[in-house]
Amino acid sequence: MSTLRVVSYGGGVQSTALLALAAADRIDFRTLVFANVGADSEHPSTLAYIRDVAGPYARRHGIELVERRRTRRDGTTETLCGRLTRAGSRSLPISVRMSNGAPGTRSCTADFKIKVLAGWLRENGATPARPATVAVGISLDELHRVHNRREHRYERVTYPLLDLRLDRSACLRIIREAGLPVPGKSACWFCPFTRPAT
Repeated sequence: MSTLRVVSYGGGVQSTALLALAAADRIDFRTLVFANVGADSEHPSTLAYIRDVAGPYARRHGIELVERRRTRRDGTTETLCGRLTRAGSRSLPISVRMSNGAPGTRSCTADFKIKVLAGWLRENGATPARPATVAVGISLDELHRVHNRREHRYERVTYPLLDLRLDRSACLRIIREAGLPVPGKSACWFCPFTRPAT
């Protein structure tokens, strides 16, 4: 196992609770990686929270908050909205619905979050033989999400909130106790998979 340990940071309640836990030395992670899908795609309040709240808080506690974007082979940055609206795109347009009215499948999380994080892990020494430990913010009330998250070959995923038996309300308490404002729902502003925050 690699010594590389990072939090997959999304800017929402659960991953911000991981930031607060790391700052309090309750979990052993000193690097957070935020895969930014683009200023035209991420919810503006999420980007503002990361810029104005999470980033300064992380720095004050000696935690590195790295921001990465999807880069094409030619070196240009690709945003999710840019991909969806590009002429000739093979991606499914948002919003996608199945015949029963439920949201359809998507590859945006894999392409713009998981693969971007995997690229950063690889650049920082993770290999299939020595994968990094990646903390993902899934709380007790979201257990169904654990089965939706497949590991990349450069990572071994861990779920500190589950290990600590924390649900969303506990995450909210941890954030407030750290003196942080509660972040809004983190998702692309146009995502049909987003449910209202509770």
